[in-house]
Amino acid sequence: MNESYEEIPPRADAMVTSLRAMGYDLPMAFADLIDNSISAKSQHICIDYKWEGNDSWIRILDDGFGMTEEQLKEAMRLGSQSPNEDRKPDDLGRFGLGLKTASFSQCRMLIVQTKTPEGEVSRRFWDLDHVEKTNKWEIGTTVTDDVKKLLSPLDKMEHGTVVLWQKLDRITGDFDTEKDEEMRDAFYDKFLSWVKPELEMIFHRYLSPPIKLSIRVGRDTLKPWDPYLTSNFFTQRLPKEKYEKGSVELIPYVLPHVSKRTQQENSAGAGPKGWNAQQGFYLYRNKRLIVPGGYLDFQLKPEEHYKLARIRMDINNEMDHEWKIDIRKAAASPPDRLRPELEKVARATRAEAVKIYKARTGAPRNYSRKNTDEVWVKKRIGEKIVYKINRENEVISSLLEENNSSRSWANKIFHTIETTVPYRLIIMDNSEIEDCHVDQPLEINNPSTEMIMLCRNFYQRKREEGKNHEEAIDVIMSLEPFNTHPAYRASLEEMGEVNE
Repeated sequence: MNESYEEIPPRADAMVTSLRAMGYDLPMAFADLIDNSISAKSQHICIDYKWEGNDSWIRILDDGFGMTEEQLKEAMRLGSQSPNEDRKPDDLGRFGLGLKTASFSQCRMLIVQTKTPEGEVSRRFWDLDHVEKTNKWEIGTTVTDDVKKLLSPLDKMEHGTVVLWQKLDRITGDFDTEKDEEMRDAFYDKFLSWVKPELEMIFHRYLSPPIKLSIRVGRDTLKPWDPYLTSNFFTQRLPKEKYEKGSVELIPYVLPHVSKRTQQENSAGAGPKGWNAQQGFYLYRNKRLIVPGGYLDFQLKPEEHYKLARIRMDINNEMDHEWKIDIRKAAASPPDRLRPELEKVARATRAEAVKIYKARTGAPRNYSRKNTDEVWVKKRIGEKIVYKINRENEVISSLLEENNSSRSWANKIFHTIETTVPYRLIIMDNSEIEDCHVDQPLEINNPSTEMIMLCRNFYQRKREEGKNHEEAIDVIMSLEPFNTHPAYRASLEEMGEVNE
């Protein structure tokens, strides 16, 4: 014994509480367990769950190679593997903590039963209530008959592993019998609306050919999400870039303009987080998605007009330390030597993406030029941009004259409208549903009878000024708001037929 040192082991009760606060959410926790299943060469993974109040449970079953008893005991050890140890190229682990920290973040009882191809069955469990009570790092071996029933699907398999979560305090919260139905619905909804799409995103390359891993969540078999809409003819794949002797590979994509996508692609392309949040880098480690969008820690903001830019980036598991992959495998930071090149690729991809984003099937409105025909004009005040009602618009000025409205009174009305334009709400809505404010269906903008009559009055004026039928229509159709709906032109065409 070295007298210069003394051992001070961590307090078990305090340490497990700290381990529960690693920042996992439910999909992250499942992803960490699925990583273990993939490393065990599983082909089928099933996540089952059932609401039973305080006795609710979640089970993850795979058909991997399983573990011997000694391997299981080591797997249940906290810090069972050093992040500095050499690993197989396809190993998705790193810290030797994933099984425990991911599970502890969601439950207080972690039970693992495993079966090798030779038929050896082993079982161990962590009960955090026992750890806190005894202040000892003790794992259990004997379970109740009810628990054995929940572990029994493994009995019919040649090999595999089943992980059972009980005491789901972080998922069910404080159970209230009066709110049982409400809490049950919320419990099941987590899997359908949150877990399922997140796992389809994280493991989409494993769910796709040639691997075609099968993952089932409840009754639903997961389908791979394609962040790059590769089946769309208009998706642009930019030149591939390789660094570090090929160990870092980038493939930039620019997704199609909304007019070149189907309704299903518009919905699917948004991903779990929405179009704006899903732009940027997609960092994969051994084909497993670590960072699903965003610009890492570069000084690049995920702006609306860049949202078609998505950059696939692959690294291997030998680069974990350099890329600062965290325990949850949900964050990363590139090494300094690569930062200039990666940022250059990001900026170039964004530049191409903004070109596609601004494209329109027809001529875009140009708010920057002086145009007396438009109802709204853009003005720059310092670094801010505001939109003002165009007092010189012929329709606006004519309406004011007809109603004998004073400029002072009109300016008060216009100022009220201009200062209450819901800019943030418009941006938020457009982020959730791309281009939801443009190309509106005709029935939404259907003009009122009063507006049709106003359009006809303007037509009559132009005819009285000496213009023929076609010339009068051309002038009227260049004015807002009469150029916003075909009903205006149809009404004027009817007038021409009557006059003729």
